Amino acid sequence: MSSDELFSRQEALAGFPAKRASTLLFLIENRTAHLVARSLVSFSLTESSTAERDLAFIEAFSLGQAPPLSPTIQHLERYAPQWRDLVPQNPNLKAALAYALSQKYNFMANQIPNIETALGLKQESVQRAYERQYQAALRTIFATKLSLKERLQSLVAKTAWIEDLPPFWLATLITVALGLPQAFLALPIAAASMGALSSLILVIGIGIVNVLTMACMAEAIARSGDFHYGKALIKELAANYLGQAGSFILSLAVAIRVFLIALACYVGLSATMATFTPIPASIWAALLFGIGIYLLSRQSLKFTVAIMVLLAGINVALLLGLSLLAFTHIEINNLFYFNLPWLHNNTFQMQLVQQVFGVSLMLYFGHVYVGECAKLVLPKDHSADSLIKGTITGTIILTVLFCIWIVAVNGAIAPSLLATQSGTVLEPLAQQIGSIVTVAGSILVIFLLGMAWIRSSNLLFNITQEWIPHRRQTLVRLPCKSGRIILQPSGKRNFLRLGITYLGLKQDIPQFCLDIQTERNLVRTNFTMTKTWELAELSKRFPELRNLSLKLELRTANQEQVELQVNSNLLLNYEGMLSNAEINSIEFNPKNTDHKNNKPNKVLHNLKTGLLMQRRFLIGMIPLVIVFLLTEWLFIAQTQSFTSVLAFAGVLGNSLVGGIFPVLLLLSSRRKGELIPATVIDRLDRPWLLAGIYSLFVGILLIHGLYIWHDAIARLSALTVAVLAVGATLITFAAGALTPRTVVEFREQTNLNGKTLLNITAGGKPKTAAIRLGYEEGEQQYQDSTLEVNTLSPLRYIICQLTTKGREELKVWTHCSQIDGNNHLPTLLEVYQGDKKMQYDLKLSGGKVLLPAMNSGDRWLKFKF
Repeated sequence: MSSDELFSRQEALAGFPAKRASTLLFLIENRTAHLVARSLVSFSLTESSTAERDLAFIEAFSLGQAPPLSPTIQHLERYAPQWRDLVPQNPNLKAALAYALSQKYNFMANQIPNIETALGLKQESVQRAYERQYQAALRTIFATKLSLKERLQSLVAKTAWIEDLPPFWLATLITVALGLPQAFLALPIAAASMGALSSLILVIGIGIVNVLTMACMAEAIARSGDFHYGKALIKELAANYLGQAGSFILSLAVAIRVFLIALACYVGLSATMATFTPIPASIWAALLFGIGIYLLSRQSLKFTVAIMVLLAGINVALLLGLSLLAFTHIEINNLFYFNLPWLHNNTFQMQLVQQVFGVSLMLYFGHVYVGECAKLVLPKDHSADSLIKGTITGTIILTVLFCIWIVAVNGAIAPSLLATQSGTVLEPLAQQIGSIVTVAGSILVIFLLGMAWIRSSNLLFNITQEWIPHRRQTLVRLPCKSGRIILQPSGKRNFLRLGITYLGLKQDIPQFCLDIQTERNLVRTNFTMTKTWELAELSKRFPELRNLSLKLELRTANQEQVELQVNSNLLLNYEGMLSNAEINSIEFNPKNTDHKNNKPNKVLHNLKTGLLMQRRFLIGMIPLVIVFLLTEWLFIAQTQSFTSVLAFAGVLGNSLVGGIFPVLLLLSSRRKGELIPATVIDRLDRPWLLAGIYSLFVGILLIHGLYIWHDAIARLSALTVAVLAVGATLITFAAGALTPRTVVEFREQTNLNGKTLLNITAGGKPKTAAIRLGYEEGEQQYQDSTLEVNTLSPLRYIICQLTTKGREELKVWTHCSQIDGNNHLPTLLEVYQGDKKMQYDLKLSGGKVLLPAMNSGDRWLKFKF
């Protein structure tokens, strides 16, 4: 059967089950592809990249097209428990689905135990149905051999066991894997200026501080409800706790650090590979830039956590192996070399600590990736005990590895030789030990610096795109009255939401409903559309809409559904998924959904979308072009220094990202967090400890800007970052970063057998409130901070009375863990505060409403179902 055919002759003869099986396979592949995309390591700061990914899936799904990520049979096997609910209990349909799988994928009998269970392939009824429809035994769907590509895919799939480890060990391994820095290749060179043992003490001291800041970061994330359900990234965390000013400064600090990391990777990779090969470093830099453009254009920089952990395991093994080789060449004189101020009548020279201090700071950059760890660990351990303890353990392991590396390499190589190096430490180590280091070192450089280069390139590319506002062109198919487009401006604290619902045809004219959610009110209005419609038409009636851009273009419409092209600079989402009943009744054509009279329009849409994406791609490449040109200039001027670039990045970037912000996030999260982790390190909240860590990193910036660095640009950079850090702290505090927040959470989960939990926290602690459940037959009253509701179906309303004794914010958060999005949670929220009444559509706002702080008094919340 050709790849363009939807049904073969044999399938057509098999009748309706074969046709339904193709529809089901499309739905299964779409859900699996979405789950695979969510499992990939995200080299991004904000949720915008996640929103773009989800939007691509929404567009593909609504138009019946193949998902943007093609799943393999290994993916379908791994996520079979998540899609098995799509499969009806119909032997004929299960048999047809097994046949459809065998026609598209090649697999052996022992490769698909989960699929086998989901489809009931061992059931006699399914086997008989298959024989009846296809005149062959069910076992014929299995292949007898696999191609090389398929064997490699199976081999990669076997790494998934890493993600199934106990949550503590998973958190530990991810912390080591994503936190293993390229800076350790420069550490012995930086340590040579002061001596091995004195540098060792400094690394241990900085390691202890970073253990504390990693614990701060882990706890802040553990208190975030978004991270528990994989819906946020680090910039959203900062915006939630510290406001837009704190989020912007954090994003800027990460951008600076990533830019310098990318520069260091170019210099380190190019210089090291030039040492081991006859190709000049400048040519290697050009080759790396070309490879980077190719991978980014192909969107190939995607890795699972399991692959990242395995690559990190190879790097650690190489690191320890090289350390063992270096230990055989240790000389006591090298190890006990000291060059400290005031020692042996030395004058005080602050520049002696310049490189070792900066590189030591750069050793610890895992704070940004704690969120990636949380995505896998928190669903397995909601108490967050494993996340916090695992990140601490992983940071300690990294510190031990760094100490072993310093002692081994600095003991084996003379300080005078190390101090003259401009690349990595592998070149002098190869000269000292032999050619085995050349081989092992080349592998280490490719894996370690290569992975750091991929991470930094992708992150820098994504940051640039996230900073640039752009118009989106998306084709969406809306079913009548059962789906809604939701649009919102960027910014977590912006209340404005727009919801567009298709109401069907009236006299052959499409009718729509527009819901407008403002800070206090919910307004509903209807409009019609013949060809196009723009939001500007309502700007006179609704002043809140004046600065928004939204244009809808009608493609096709009938009584059941409408197809629209949405052109807007707003963030777009889709509310409303297909129910099982609808899935069993619709007819998808995943290979070709173009109507004959509409195909040119879709081709034009794809062309416009492609041009917009190309323009965004070129803009996103600008920082990487600058990095490449700067690398070439450094090589031409012969002023390149892998160690110096990392030292500069460590002081400017990690002082903020790894020192100042974790402290601020912890302080705010203990007052605003939605959840309470099982492990809370009380001593972290000691004012003297947090003030000491904060002052240490601000002091590092000031000392480098005032005394250590002599270059005018470097000094100005350090002082500017210090002023921004202190300024952002004052602004966030003034904006209410330390104001306590009351959080009312509704959580409906399948593992609670349909039960719903109502949790109320205030200032990071449980808060008791008066709760009334309204039924047709009367009310039930409770006084508690946590209430388990057996079923929501007979409920009419829930009323919570919240008494506030001091100034507090209020956040309402309703969410459901079910994959298909169907839930029975309340849809309307009314808030009574004094003589004020506010109304919110919870589905329109994504289940989240954040109200500003109020002084002492009572707030009444009424949830309507």
